[in-house]
Amino acid sequence: MEHGRIVALTISIAMTPRIFVGADVSSLAGGADYALPAAATRHVAQVLRMRAGQALTLFTGAGGEYATTIARIDRRDVVVHVERHEAVERESRWPVALAQSLIAADMMDWVVRKAVELGATAIVPVQSARSQAVPGDRVARRVAHWRQIAIAACEQCGRNRVPDVMPVVPFGDWMASGQVFDGAAMLDGDADRSLASQAALDPPRVIIIGPEGGFAPEEWRAAERQGATRVHLGRRVLRSETAAVAALATLAAIAGDAR
Repeated sequence: MEHGRIVALTISIAMTPRIFVGADVSSLAGGADYALPAAATRHVAQVLRMRAGQALTLFTGAGGEYATTIARIDRRDVVVHVERHEAVERESRWPVALAQSLIAADMMDWVVRKAVELGATAIVPVQSARSQAVPGDRVARRVAHWRQIAIAACEQCGRNRVPDVMPVVPFGDWMASGQVFDGAAMLDGDADRSLASQAALDPPRVIIIGPEGGFAPEEWRAAERQGATRVHLGRRVLRSETAAVAALATLAAIAGDAR
């Protein structure tokens, strides 16, 4: 503040574009030239319109990233020179999976994107009793779409490990699979304990979010039998997509991700 006025500072940060190149990277080594896969080539050459000599960061999802420089580029081929591998990780200190009940398509896309940005290690789309219905012939396409969103979110936010986006699973089947364990937190506006207070005692490894209409009574009972704890996020009623982001952000803040 200067003489009673608020002075706004604008900081411009130039980021090196980041591209996911998949796991088939046997030739991706320091000092070598590497030809980008077709999809990455189209993005770098036709969308980003990059030029020879510009820096490009590549990652495989297995950890770390590669600093490279574009050696040759045209609309059909992009070849980079790999400078070095950097063991950079930007994962949360508290790995947590998000089990998200299916909601409207655009909001589900948004949840996947934000969950990746906030550090979720896996995303489990669950079909609960009151979920938005997804026609059977579209389920596989939706999951493939969410996986592409997860990759794009990693490219944007700097993560070098792409979270798993699991196949859609009925809530009851997921409960029966035993993947929910002691330490899972299930959001309930009427719960006695907050997520923050629960995390201070025992950080959950799974956050379970219901659909717009909430979980059915039998779903609550099934989750509690598997060891899930009911927690709330405060006095206000949040939409499903807001609750997912608020829960992950709460855990990230407690874990110290923002420090």
